[in-house]
Amino acid sequence: MPDSSALDVLIGLALLFAAFSLAVSRINEAVLGLVRYRGRRLESELRRLLGGCPPGGAPPDPGGPPPVDVAAELLDGPLRAMRTAGRDEVSADMAAHPPVQRTWAAVSRARRLRLPSYVPSTAFARALLDRVDPPARAMLAQLRPDGLPSHIPDETREAYRTAYEAARRALDEGSARALYAAMPADHPTGRVVAAALVSAVGGGTVGTLEDGLAVLPPSLAKDALTAAVVRTGGDREKIITELARWYDEAMDRLSGWYKRRVAVFLLAYAIVLAAVFNLDAVAISRALWQDGTVRDAAVAASQGQIGQAADVGPTTAGSRDAGSGGAGPGDTKDAAQSGDQETGGTSDAGVGDAVESAIRSVRNASGLALPIGWVRTSDDRDDPREVPHTVGGWLLKIAGLAIACFALTAGAPFWFELLGRLVNMRAAGPKPRSATSG
Repeated sequence: MPDSSALDVLIGLALLFAAFSLAVSRINEAVLGLVRYRGRRLESELRRLLGGCPPGGAPPDPGGPPPVDVAAELLDGPLRAMRTAGRDEVSADMAAHPPVQRTWAAVSRARRLRLPSYVPSTAFARALLDRVDPPARAMLAQLRPDGLPSHIPDETREAYRTAYEAARRALDEGSARALYAAMPADHPTGRVVAAALVSAVGGGTVGTLEDGLAVLPPSLAKDALTAAVVRTGGDREKIITELARWYDEAMDRLSGWYKRRVAVFLLAYAIVLAAVFNLDAVAISRALWQDGTVRDAAVAASQGQIGQAADVGPTTAGSRDAGSGGAGPGDTKDAAQSGDQETGGTSDAGVGDAVESAIRSVRNASGLALPIGWVRTSDDRDDPREVPHTVGGWLLKIAGLAIACFALTAGAPFWFELLGRLVNMRAAGPKPRSATSG
């Protein structure tokens, strides 16, 4: 046999594994979307961080005060836009649909609430800080007396300082209006901010950052926010940066857990596909090795499809995650860049169309089918698709199916990238012999 036969067998296997890996990935995405898995896991993590009642947790004490559901407040308030997903209709209120324990009831609830699968770290940090330190307080901080222009008379400056101190002690509509009235007329920027402060205060009294932290229920987020306030000296933008960094670290841990769980799902789907389609890696390798027509057709189809895939976009190392379940819930890095579905510049759809077309080309050009699927047992033929009759045959069949199962979990982008490297390696040919060699 020619020296490239082994390489051709590898090309055929990579082509086949890429197609079925794509099927595994698509099944996984369909199932996760159907049961709203990402959104439910993200909500559970947010409740863990914010101290709320997790789905399936113990019910609150009937005789005690109702627990503060900070996660529901944020998702119903400043983070509600994350749940609309570009739709016109208003999503249901989280407060009206508390967490449930039963699986299908939880899925139905997640569909009704349209739980997000991703919340940016900065949006989370700003929403949580706005809850404990309302924006009106941030506006008041911009109106400090030392920010007045230097030409303001001392008498006017002192009157404004008095109004500012009164608003700082008890910020309500009356003190906000008094501060607006004390603002010098020749300081237009300050008057605009003071007018916005009057609108932001509303009819109630605006609490301080200390008041907001005091009423926040005990949680990991409260501890992180308190530490951020101490480290930054109360600087609002620095608090947001510190809190966003802490949130990113928490979501990184969730993403790692999620990818490990999805790896189990992918293996389960791979086992089902391998069993249904009889993806015996040993039998398929033997067929490719023994049948030059199928082997040559696989190489020719692979070479044609590599060029088509290059037009779609180059694959990168990062696209391997797409075939392994994609970004996890709340992933503030991968999800922000890929929308939880696509990574590396080559979408699953582009890779899948190319690989599936290549598989069809192989089978049509060769006129022979690879040993995929099951057939009835017959005495007048030796078909690897038949059910084994001996213990040794079963052991070999199980080994071939096991190899295929683990190969499918690598993902279509991985196999497609490997296919491109193998095709390029074959096109380069053997290393030329040295002129001094014998």
